[in-house]
Amino acid sequence: MASFQIHEDQENRNRDYVSGKRCTQKRAALSSSLANIPDRITIKSQKQPLGINNVNVLKKSDVDKLFKKNDENVFKQAACKQPVPIVPVAQFQAFKVYEDSQDELVKKGIEILEKKHVEEVFKNAYKGNEDRLMTKQEALELAGALEVEKPQVIDSFIDSPMSVEKLTDENSELHQLCKSSRDLFFQLDEYRDEIFKYLCEQEKEHRPKANYMRKQPDISHSMRTILVDWLVEVAEEYKLYTETLYLAVNYIDRFLSFMSVVRAKLQLVGTAAMFIAAKYEEIYPPDVGEFVYITDDTYSKKQVIRMEMLILKVLDFDISVPTAYTFITAMSIANKLSDKVTFLAQYLSELALLEAEPTLEIMPSMMAAAAIAVARHTVGEEAWSSDLEENTGYSLESLKRAGEFLVGMHKKAPGLTQQAIQDKYKVGKYLHVSTIAARDEPIKFD
Repeated sequence: MASFQIHEDQENRNRDYVSGKRCTQKRAALSSSLANIPDRITIKSQKQPLGINNVNVLKKSDVDKLFKKNDENVFKQAACKQPVPIVPVAQFQAFKVYEDSQDELVKKGIEILEKKHVEEVFKNAYKGNEDRLMTKQEALELAGALEVEKPQVIDSFIDSPMSVEKLTDENSELHQLCKSSRDLFFQLDEYRDEIFKYLCEQEKEHRPKANYMRKQPDISHSMRTILVDWLVEVAEEYKLYTETLYLAVNYIDRFLSFMSVVRAKLQLVGTAAMFIAAKYEEIYPPDVGEFVYITDDTYSKKQVIRMEMLILKVLDFDISVPTAYTFITAMSIANKLSDKVTFLAQYLSELALLEAEPTLEIMPSMMAAAAIAVARHTVGEEAWSSDLEENTGYSLESLKRAGEFLVGMHKKAPGLTQQAIQDKYKVGKYLHVSTIAARDEPIKFD
């Protein structure tokens, strides 16, 4: 097995930076240069680079004469000629360009519109009696009017083709179907077929070996099942995407297809795989310390990072793979399936992750299509249609093996020892689909 050595930053070992000797020298040089700057710089009738011309300095004798004359007008005129302290040019930056950004321009426009609105409210409130003081009750009413009647200027002020306001509407069908903006590209009708074709090609290149467990001397299928169930709990604890879970399981199976692992290190493999998947898929992935914490400090940060390096090297850094969750999302959007069918199909597909056989033998796209067929049959709809067959490329007959396997997993799910997936889909976010019982009437795949 290849060994890895982590090279530390040599600069962190430099004692000069640690001891602060160089900082002391810099401070001494900076203080000596400041000592040479005079307390006050006065300019006498000569043109200066900062744009101050012919500034006369008022002497102490002149001030005494002004006080003796007791001429207030003369004193005011002379007082305007106070010496202007000049900051040395060396303290300014050589070049600094101030430029209003788009956000600042928007704020300025909003402030102008709000100011006009406030003036109109004052005029309507007092009808020309601006000199009268407001009472406490009037002030509260005016504040409430300004808050309630505040004009909505953002929509009218910004009109950009890149606006995503419509895409994030919680009441829209698209938002209910696509729980993440990364799934929105499936809405593109022009490229949908090409995208689906590309995903089907990629899934063939990133498949783990279906029978790799036979070559593992110290781990078994039951250990893998416990590991996957634990990863589901980890994903729910840190509110990770479901796609992150699928990617982590894919990395684990592909890694175990090439490397033999002892049972004491199996959890370390799962932790590092989830860490990699989170950094790839999540916007704000958990820190490595969080993954050390969830293992109850069984492993150190150094062990997790070294295992991460080993997994990435074995996978050849090829971690962008389509999963069954990806295909369920694509098929649901393309065929405008209901939320209930989509969530139930995701639930059935996630249950399949617990079993390595025959899950690893079935293509992710076929597993996704079978999950949709079983879900539609469970809620009382027609299991398959001509549109689904045309869009997915699978006939109902070709889904027989995967469909029967999912039906069996659905029936025995309430009695399984591992209940993390059932608890995940029991909440209202997923419409309580894990509480839906399997139908007694079988699906006619033939």
